[in-house]
Amino acid sequence: MTPFKALTVSLARTNLRDPATMFFSYVLPPALLVVLALTMGDQPGMDGHDIVDLISPNVMGFGVAFVGMFAGAVTIVEWRENGVGRVLRSAPMTVSSILASALAVAVASALVQAVLVVLTGFLPAVGVTLSPWAILTVVPVFLGTLVFYSLGMLVGLVLPTVTAVSLAVMIMVLPMGFTSGAVLPLKILPGWMQTLSGFLPLTYLLDALRWPLTGVAEPSDALIGLGVTGVVGAALFWAATKLMRWT
Repeated sequence: MTPFKALTVSLARTNLRDPATMFFSYVLPPALLVVLALTMGDQPGMDGHDIVDLISPNVMGFGVAFVGMFAGAVTIVEWRENGVGRVLRSAPMTVSSILASALAVAVASALVQAVLVVLTGFLPAVGVTLSPWAILTVVPVFLGTLVFYSLGMLVGLVLPTVTAVSLAVMIMVLPMGFTSGAVLPLKILPGWMQTLSGFLPLTYLLDALRWPLTGVAEPSDALIGLGVTGVVGAALFWAATKLMRWT
């Protein structure tokens, strides 16, 4: 077994033994979709789509952002607290490979979460209508995880404890969910929030998800969302890699 594969398997097992990771990754997003569908399902949709078709991509994007950022931040802090970082730096792996291994686990978790959200959408009480291009959702899920995992790593490099990074993730992701249009449509938000949304990575992740998942946006919006998400993700991952060399 290669060092990369061994580290990836070890990290995956650690995640599966963590109750908090299991809850926020695999229980909360599907449950949130059910709750929103039951409480908002009778409201009118937009552009010929049911309201639940608008909600589903938002829940998926919010889940990817939360899980990716939490995983990145907590991984870095736990490595530092447990001395694992020093051990890994002496291993026959580059910093990029070490971080890519942890990223692979986060991506796998995000993909499982996305599948659970889709399966939840098939429940009669939810009733999501998938687009013919739903399989392409794996691309924005991957890129979104890259963005928020890398952002989480940067948070973990700054803050000292798991408690501190957990609070920081909540403070960053929850308001971002409101401002990006994941909770309420951007059209009904105040002007300053609509302006701010243009600078938030979650806004572009949601744009990248909506068209392939349920077809509630234009393909051009998805392409722009994918482009921005990919560029930002690559830049943040590169920055985290460089900073890790001196941590």
